Amino acid sequence: MNEPTQRIVDPDALRGFMFRLLAAAGCTEEAADAGAESLYEAELRGYGTHGLLRLPSMVLRIRSGMINTRAKVQVAMEREGSALVDADRSLGVVGALFGADLAIRKAKRAGCCAVGVLNGNHISMAGFYAEKIARAGCVGMITTVTTPLAHVLGGKERLLGTNPLAIAVPSGGDDPILVDFATTAISFGTVLKSRARGEAIPEGVALGPDGEPTTDAAQAARGALTPLAAHKGYGLSLVLGLLAGPLLGAKVGGELARSIAEKNHYDKGDLLIAIDPASFGDPAAFGEAVRAHLLEVTSSPLAPGFSEIRIPGERSFRERALRLKEGVPIEEGVWKEAAALAGELGVAVPE
Repeated sequence: MNEPTQRIVDPDALRGFMFRLLAAAGCTEEAADAGAESLYEAELRGYGTHGLLRLPSMVLRIRSGMINTRAKVQVAMEREGSALVDADRSLGVVGALFGADLAIRKAKRAGCCAVGVLNGNHISMAGFYAEKIARAGCVGMITTVTTPLAHVLGGKERLLGTNPLAIAVPSGGDDPILVDFATTAISFGTVLKSRARGEAIPEGVALGPDGEPTTDAAQAARGALTPLAAHKGYGLSLVLGLLAGPLLGAKVGGELARSIAEKNHYDKGDLLIAIDPASFGDPAAFGEAVRAHLLEVTSSPLAPGFSEIRIPGERSFRERALRLKEGVPIEEGVWKEAAALAGELGVAVPE
């Protein structure tokens, strides 16, 4: 099948367009700026499934009242090395950024800090927050609960979220080491994109609504995603859901699905952890040890068929630099949907 038609959009124009859409939907300037930044950074890194594609659903949630455009995010409970944040149904990025900043500040004092965020919304790219923590000099670890989209190992009902895990480690260089992945064999965003394109998805990554394996993206969107790496992904998704759900006083599984369907409330949690390397010794020595091991890794002998060994996150940072220079490719279907939304909101579409 032919690749979908794309247009190249100036990076500044794209970010400004997303900001104006969110502002026109009722967000404060601060919230619109944060929301645009998270979607923009996803597009720069080549993760279109978490970029402009997501903006119409954000506006839909604003219109339905699920997202509070005038939210007042605040600390609900606090100890030396932890905090619980009430995001007041804000845009997901607003509550998560508040939590990340708080985790950094408290980790610098206490050594480590875990922050739970309640009453937020979809936070988009989990690595966005882990990277922010790492660039502040700390190790960042992020997980979040999503609406149930995956089946448990041996089952066929939607009970687990895609529950991503992101870890960022200062590398001693310009960019951190960044690991960011969903605990399902394929992301739900990829399913939606494949459905829009009319493309098949790989075998073994999803079940249809009848509980049978499928490569039909439309059937997968109505069915359930399969956990990553069988029992490993199943176990990881299960425990991450508990850490970002009940541990924080949030819902998970069927309860979360019912809360969204019956109360129009995304009653899930986000867990953000920051670790200051100074808690365990000299941060400079840690940086040197990281650099030395990364050199050992990247200079190790290549296996047949490989031209280089990359560090996790390196591809996305390279892509970001390229797109800042040459522009951001946006699929025409995604652009047309955003343009239609702009027409509804009275926002000018960039040329």
